[in-house]
Amino acid sequence: MIRNGFLAILGLFTLYAVTMTALSGIEAAVEQFRVLWYLMLPLVIGFGIQVGLYTKLKQKMAGMMTTSGTSAGVGMLACCAHHVADVLPILGLSAAATLIGQYQKPILMISLLINIIGIGIMWRKAQ
Repeated sequence: MIRNGFLAILGLFTLYAVTMTALSGIEAAVEQFRVLWYLMLPLVIGFGIQVGLYTKLKQKMAGMMTTSGTSAGVGMLACCAHHVADVLPILGLSAAATLIGQYQKPILMISLLINIIGIGIMWRKAQ
């Protein structure tokens, strides 16, 4: 359970680093993390907690995993949505990239809320 949570944290950090470095360069990846660490760090840790709880729940009862897995998936989808702004200019959609870029912090905050809700649901199911 704990091992899977730590692997999930490492995996998500790696995904972030690779994606941001490939799209914007290492300096931009480091700078963005420096600016948004207070939102990104709790999201990554929350994801690790969800994976750990998911592992525990999967061992206990397979039927409950649909609800918990969905909330974790929604949280991760929302978490990564802000990276769409990095790709849109490449696709010729600069106006859309600007619009999404303006909402990066609110998207991350909503993601954090979804993450907390997912942890709460999974924690109650695990008890």
